[in-house]
Parts: sequence; C-alpha cells; structure tokens
Amino acid sequence: MSQDHSVKQRCLLEQKRRRRRATKKVCIFIGSFVFCFTPYVITRLAELIPSVQINPHWGVISKCLVYSKAAMDPFVYSLLRQEYRKALIGMTNTLTGCNFSSSSDHSSSSYTENDSNVQRVS
Repeated sequence: MSQDHSVKQRCLLEQKRRRRRATKKVCIFIGSFVFCFTPYVITRLAELIPSVQINPHWGVISKCLVYSKAAMDPFVYSLLRQEYRKALIGMTNTLTGCNFSSSSDHSSSSYTENDSNVQRVS
C-alpha cells in the first residue's frame, strides 16, 4: 500500500513540475511578445494623433525590436528545452575549457524532458 502511495506522490510531483514548466514557457512567450511589440504599437497609435510628434529614430528602433523578436524566437524557444540547454552548456564547456553547469547538475538525480515522455536519470 505504501508503494502505491509513493508512486502516486511521484506522479503528482511530476505533474506539478510539468505544469510549472509549461507556465514558465507561456509567461516567457507572452512576456517577450508584449515587451517587443508594445513600443511599436504605442508608436503607431501615437502617429495617428496629429498633434503628437514622434522622433523618427524611435519609429525605427521600435520596428527593429519587433523584427528582432521574430529573429530571436527560435533561439529563445529552444533554450527553454532542457536538452538544448544541456547541449549548449556542453558545447560551451568544450569550447572554453571551463565547467559551466546548471544548478540541476549538482543533484544526485535529475529529470530530462523528451517530446513524448519524462525519464528519471540517476
């Protein structure tokens, strides 16, 4: 009976971790969108008001911010995946000769995320 309880607790804990990761990813997606698009939208709306003068440089900067969002999205999204972060840390370690490790590497066991399942690695 205690083994069933233990399995249930592990499943609930893993479900909580998945939800936390999903929430973090959604917040990053929405936050980066708002951060990059808000200056452009405000600038475009302000340009509709005849009495408001917008510095032309600000228009260019806000548009570049929008374009940079589209350019950096694949990198940001891939770095949110644990496998890509580990690969990047490994490449950085190899190239620099230093040992950059994440906080999860210091524990005796960690979880790795795949597209279809989660595996415990000891």
